[in-house]
Amino acid sequence: MAIKKHRKRLADLLRGMSVVEITAAIGIIGIISIMVVSIYFAHFRLFSNQSKTIDVANETRIALDAITNQIRESSAVVSSCPVGSPYNGCGGATTSSTATSCNNTTSYSAKVVLQLWPLDSNGNPTDPGSSNYDYVVIKKDDLENTKLKMITYPSSISSRKPSSLILSDEISCLSFTFDNADPTQASEVTAGITNTTTQFGKTYIQAQETKAVIRNK
Repeated sequence: MAIKKHRKRLADLLRGMSVVEITAAIGIIGIISIMVVSIYFAHFRLFSNQSKTIDVANETRIALDAITNQIRESSAVVSSCPVGSPYNGCGGATTSSTATSCNNTTSYSAKVVLQLWPLDSNGNPTDPGSSNYDYVVIKKDDLENTKLKMITYPSSISSRKPSSLILSDEISCLSFTFDNADPTQASEVTAGITNTTTQFGKTYIQAQETKAVIRNK
């Protein structure tokens, strides 16, 4: 009797699942898989959106910090860069202000030319005489206007290194306003930046501004 029961169980196991049972099982597995994938992509997109928002805000803040530090280090805002050696490439750059800040628009493209004391061999400010100042130009790139650049033009007596730094590659607005109608007489500069980028069809806009006092007038 025991042998017959054992054979019956074995036969039942060997018989396996019917087509209906297999179809139902596959359907259930498919539904579960779709739910899992949907949840994964929903969380992935949420994480990506949050991450992109943080990235754009950080990039904007880092760019503004660099501009603020440079304004504080400068001795004046000047109307234009000197022409000729050693300022080749700087000549023609002119300060242009804006009527309002980037918090109110996303289309401004201002620029500022800062005058700095040259540095001696120890990295300390030194007497520029009448014409040996260093200059820094902050503007959108002439060819790629989504890039914000800060270009340094040192004088022939300065140990400051020439450089061209990209502060942001997603800028849509750059504004400079001054506490004086004549920018060359300004003691305080307000810089504004708007960074704009698109990911997964969503546009991220981050606008920030900061004030900086010219400390070395």
